[in-house]
Amino acid sequence: MTDTPRRLEHPNLNAQLLHWWMRDYDHVFVVLNPFFRVPGFTPETTAWGPLRSEATTPQELEALLESLGGPQPDQAPEAFDEIIKTTGQPVRWDMIAQALGVSDFRHFARMVWLWVIGAEPPDLDATLVSRIARHCRQEGLYKPEEDWLPLVLEPMLVPYFEALRLDEVTLWDETRTSSLDCPVEALHRDEPPVALMDAPISAISAPGLLLSWSQDQVTGLLALTEEMRQKVDPARHLEGFWAGAGTSSLVLDQPRAPALLH
Repeated sequence: MTDTPRRLEHPNLNAQLLHWWMRDYDHVFVVLNPFFRVPGFTPETTAWGPLRSEATTPQELEALLESLGGPQPDQAPEAFDEIIKTTGQPVRWDMIAQALGVSDFRHFARMVWLWVIGAEPPDLDATLVSRIARHCRQEGLYKPEEDWLPLVLEPMLVPYFEALRLDEVTLWDETRTSSLDCPVEALHRDEPPVALMDAPISAISAPGLLLSWSQDQVTGLLALTEEMRQKVDPARHLEGFWAGAGTSSLVLDQPRAPALLH
């Protein structure tokens, strides 16, 4: 059993968002983790993000680890996370969809998600996934970060939090057992990436607000009270859409498109 209050918990798998948080929040804005550029670097020359492999047996995994034992030709420099935060340039999903001439945004977003996490369900649109990957190679774009607070998103949160008149937020790990009170100014582009001592950052909270990420997702869930929504529309600062009555925590695995997209 956990003593974590519901207002801080990430929704259970496939839970309906508005129902999950109905006692603490009135709205949920789904934040799309941005694609991004890093001047002077590309995914082809400087790898970044989780390594995915088809290795399944212990022997295959051991061979993979041995092959990665030495320096890799495309290995990112040690301070690359700081380089991403201080110089990274976010790129909106809808701009890429527009560049590819894709009008069905829900379908596009689902294929981006499947591409990032390396899933291949029966409905995978391999042609579109290939076009997305090719476009990113041509434009030197990195995939949206998954699982945790994206580095490129940190500076994007500053004007939103400042508009809410927040001076401080709380950072949380996935299990909500480790936390850190953090001044909003620490999220500024010219500051090092924010961090917890022993775990990645899976959520940010403040009175009336929770922004949470989960494993194998490229979206953050921004739960808000009515008061916080009335203060500032998050769509002015972040790309995403409002969750509806049937939107679940698997937001990009929905049967229908979100009704409102910014």
